[in-house]
Amino acid sequence: MSDSLAGKRIVIIGGSGVLGAEFARHLKAVGADLRLLARNPSAIPSDLADLMQAQVDVRDREALSSALSAVGAGGVDGIINAAGVVAFGALGEVPASVVEELFQTNALGTVNVLACGAEVVSEGGFIASLTGVAADMTVMNMSAYCASKSAAHSAMAIGARELRSKKITVLDVRAPHTESGLTERALWGTAPKMPPGLEPSALVARVITALGNGEKDLPADSF
Repeated sequence: MSDSLAGKRIVIIGGSGVLGAEFARHLKAVGADLRLLARNPSAIPSDLADLMQAQVDVRDREALSSALSAVGAGGVDGIINAAGVVAFGALGEVPASVVEELFQTNALGTVNVLACGAEVVSEGGFIASLTGVAADMTVMNMSAYCASKSAAHSAMAIGARELRSKKITVLDVRAPHTESGLTERALWGTAPKMPPGLEPSALVARVITALGNGEKDLPADSF
């Protein structure tokens, strides 16, 4: 099914991260026309340096709109949002500034991607976002993170309905814990002990299949 994305103009947000880069490698291999957006473009892996890229912070809607317009002149066929942050700790322990960054990146960032994406994604295209299994969980010492992801999940569900008239598929990816290294880069706190997670390549392959099949929801049990 990945061959169905050959030649498609696809923007990957979070192109410097493990999952964003894995999406880029997979789609590059099947001949997709890729554009990478990253908060820190200098961190984009060297094997992807030949791809069109631009700097953006999903928390800034105006900047995101400008970046999408710059790399997607004439429209794009799809957007994959792989940007996200995590923090751990009880409600009273996580600093307010960290909670704010969680919501600005994970929740507001998702709303911004939907709002700006609706303006550049062509009819029949897609917007996919990695909400993660945390959107469906209530885990001790992960309350702020789970809440930010739950808000993102709500935005995706409503966005799917609102963008139906534009024939844009909205795919909410609520994958189980994945070995992306994100927990080691937490904004605050230490991750609880977790069993081995999903390999990034397996997550990417499943999402690409879902996009090829026109699926609209990917809960954890679909991986």
